[in-house]
Amino acid sequence: MTQRIPRSLLTLLCAALLPAAMIVPAAAQERTGPPGELSGFENIDGTALKPAVLSYDATMKMGGKSVDLSSALTVTATSTGEADVGGTDTGGTDTWTLVNKIKTPRGTNTDSLIMDRSTLLPVSRHRRGGRVMDLTYAGPSASGKTEVSGKIETGGQSKPIRTGLEGPTLASGVHDILALAAMSLKPGFRAALRVFSPQDQATKRAEFEVVGTETVETPAGSFETYVVNLNVGDGYVTGTVHLRKEAPHYYVKWKTEMSSDRGTRTVTQTLSSMEMHAAPSGK
Repeated sequence: MTQRIPRSLLTLLCAALLPAAMIVPAAAQERTGPPGELSGFENIDGTALKPAVLSYDATMKMGGKSVDLSSALTVTATSTGEADVGGTDTGGTDTWTLVNKIKTPRGTNTDSLIMDRSTLLPVSRHRRGGRVMDLTYAGPSASGKTEVSGKIETGGQSKPIRTGLEGPTLASGVHDILALAAMSLKPGFRAALRVFSPQDQATKRAEFEVVGTETVETPAGSFETYVVNLNVGDGYVTGTVHLRKEAPHYYVKWKTEMSSDRGTRTVTQTLSSMEMHAAPSGK
């Protein structure tokens, strides 16, 4: 039987639902960029994505307690020049709008990300629920630098965000997993991506490796999948994600473990339903 979860633990667990999320401590991050070479950005083809509505059942456990949640991930092609949910105009660029809604016993948290339709680099991001966040990404410039500005509000306290990102950088949340969905995958494929954490205004390294294939049974059906090992923050977050072999490689299942001074949090997600729609005209 699922036990009642204290508010503080539920907040941590909801954050844990985001695979390469903003929960890696500062000690596991690098403010000037993650160490080692990066790879994978050159393999991103955002036009390979398709509009979809993906629903998931999720369970999170920590310290002998667990909570059952559900989430819905919506990928929508945004028309040129439309304003996003935070009122930011996309500036005449074709985009994807990624909305991740997580339903908890205490309400729904919504994370909305606007991305360039080809490169998947972020344009703006907005969160509503337990935390309010509004970010705008300007760039990259000719030098390859992207300026991030905005604010985060928690418990009535507002924290300004303003920093520069060197080289291509993804937003946190499910952005890195979606980037994998737009790559040409095969066993042995590896990627090391840079991801920005707004809370610390720092970047972290997210590593992925396709280690094989597997048939996965879910409430949404049976899928042939790529098995991908992940490592975020130099071992702070580790686990396995199953991406469907058919492009786009949206995820159908994952299990991750996150270690902290509070203990180990285990997160599992399984696809419960999937609606695929036609790709944007001319794309």
